This record gives sequence, C-alpha cells and structure tokens, in this order.
Amino acid sequence: MWQRQKVQEVLRGSSDRLKTALAALAAHGLRPVLEAALERYKRTGELGRSRPALTPADWEALSRLTGGKAGPPLDLAVLDEALRRSSHGVSLPELLTELNGGPIRVQRQEREAFATAWIAVLEQVSDTGWREVLRGGEGGANLLQKAIKGGSEVALTVQTVAAALALARAETLSFPLLAARVTGNAHALDDDQLAGKVFRAAADRLGVPRPERDGVSSVALCANLCGPDWLTGAAGHTLALPLREVQQLTGLYAPTNRVWVLENPSVFEALHAAHPQAPLICTSGQPGAATTELLRRLPLSTTAFLSCDLDVGGLRIASFLRRSIALHWQPWRMDAQAYALACTRGKVALNGALAGFTDFPELLAAMKAGGVGAHQENLLPELLADLAECPG
Repeated sequence: MWQRQKVQEVLRGSSDRLKTALAALAAHGLRPVLEAALERYKRTGELGRSRPALTPADWEALSRLTGGKAGPPLDLAVLDEALRRSSHGVSLPELLTELNGGPIRVQRQEREAFATAWIAVLEQVSDTGWREVLRGGEGGANLLQKAIKGGSEVALTVQTVAAALALARAETLSFPLLAARVTGNAHALDDDQLAGKVFRAAADRLGVPRPERDGVSSVALCANLCGPDWLTGAAGHTLALPLREVQQLTGLYAPTNRVWVLENPSVFEALHAAHPQAPLICTSGQPGAATTELLRRLPLSTTAFLSCDLDVGGLRIASFLRRSIALHWQPWRMDAQAYALACTRGKVALNGALAGFTDFPELLAAMKAGGVGAHQENLLPELLADLAECPG
C-alpha cells in the first residue's frame, strides 16, 4: 500500500511540475513554439527542426532560454537541451506529452504499423479472388482497415468471410444457415456484425449471390417460362417466385430455348407490357438467391440475352452471371456503340472502379475513356425493337 501511494505521489508531482513549466513558458510567449513542436512530433516521432510563427519578442525570449542558440528554423534538440538544464528540469517530449493531454500517437509510426498489419491480413486471405479485390481497396477493404486502425483483431473475421464465400458459391443457403455452417453461430453474419458487413461487400464485388434470410423473402421476377403445368399455364403473366418455390422446380425451360435477362424492373415491366409472350427474367439489380437459382435450373443449352446498366454495377452483374451460370450468354446492347448511344440520352456516375474487370473488353474500354455510366432505361427503344424482331 505504501509503495503504491509513493508511486502516485511521484506521478502527481511530475504532472504538477510539467503543468508549472508549461504555464511559465506560455507566460514568456513560447506556447506557439511548443504547439509547432507538437505537430512536428506527431508527424515523425522526432524532434527535428520546426518553424514556429513567432514575433521578434518571442524569438528573443526563446534565444534567452537556449543561450542564444535559437533562430529560424528552430532545432528542437537545442530546445530540449535547454529545458533539461533549466530550473524546470523537464524534457521537451515530456512537455509535449503534457500539452497533448496524453501519449502522442505518431502518424508515421501509425502508418507503418497499419501497413504491416494490412499486409498480414492480406496474407491470411485464402480466397485469391477476394485477396486481389481487397488489394484494390474494394470488397470490404475499408471495413477491415477501419477495424485495424481501431485496434481490433480481424484475422477471425477474414477466415469467416473466406469460408462463407466458398460455401455461398457452392450452395444456396439462407444467411442463418450459412453462418451456422461456417461458425456455429446463426447470427455471425448479421448486418450489425463486422463479418456480416464484410461478407456482403465482398459478395457484391465478387458477384457471389447473397444468401437470404429465409426461403420466401428472395423472389425471382419472371414471365413466360415453362415447366410444371402451373408455371406453363401462367403464360402472359408476371410471376414473383420465392426461392422456396424455385428450389422445387423441375423440368424448367424457356420457349424456343431463349430467354431475355434484364437488370431493372422498370425495363422488365415495359418489355413485358409490349411483348406479353416473351420469356423474361429480371435480376432486380445484383441477382439474389432466387434469381440465381432460377437461372441455374434452365437447360445448359439455353441462349440468354443479357442486358444491364452500363456502369460498374451492371458490369459486376453481367460478369457474375456469365462466369457462374453455364448458359449461352449473349450480350444484349452491352457494347461500345450502345454505350455511346445511351450516354447521349443521359450520363451517371460509374459508382465504382473499373479495375479488375476483363469481360466486355470493347465496352470496358469505352467506359474507361468516357469516365461515366449510363442506365439501361436509356436504351429502352432499342430493347423494345429487338424483342419485336425476335419475341420468343
């Protein structure tokens, strides 16, 4: 007990001594010197040289303190030596810590420590595709980097997300089932969990279909597909099939073995209204589990005409579908000429980086040159005309 009290008395005495020294130096007009030195120290962790904005009178006071050795630029090592020899008997780093109100976080050291930690995280990522996306600053990189800077350990998160991505590619599972299979905790991938946030960002960037909460929330928007009697009998109608129903479909096919796949519900609706017998499927943005499963149940010989927004999101959707679902994909108004036409009717932000995409090389080159995107709706007249020539 006595020893603890003695330590506390020493610490209080040291703090009082530093406060007294700060007040005395401020009274002599030297606080700007210390503030400039603190900013310098925060950047590099070294005393080095500083250029404080001082009046001639302030420089004179500083010169007296340092024995005539002070002058712009100020060598902070000289100031440190003078403070140690002064009646205050304190060091400059001690004073700067007191002025800072606590330990000084050196920016250079923090950057170096973060860079080392980030490299270590990337080395732990077993999913090579995700690793490359993270290197490019996408796929949840910002979330992981923020956690690292906040002092959190992210190795387990990385392992969880990599395992979840692998399983989501192989099977169509709800979020609770996916989380339970990977971690044993059905809530490990919830929206409010770091692993859940990172998984969603990674899945969207990599084109991995997002799991759903259950078998009825995710629906596939379609029209004029054939299979069971009830489905064939619904010709001419728009259907929103829940994932649970899609998983039970057998013998699914498209009339004439062709289907038109669209990103946006507004375009789907306009095409269906004009051509009520055309076989259509709408991804409604990034395809969910129900839409992905519906496409996977079509015969491999099916020709799928694919039209998406001409921006980064559209490229992600189109690349994912072409790479993960084995149909005869045919780009539909997704070329440089269509891009140029769509841009004459309206331009939007690309909403992401084009780095990492390799599909649609001519369109990709045009988008890189243009630096903007365009919505699928801008090409509606052409899409309608295409279907008029080949409706089903």
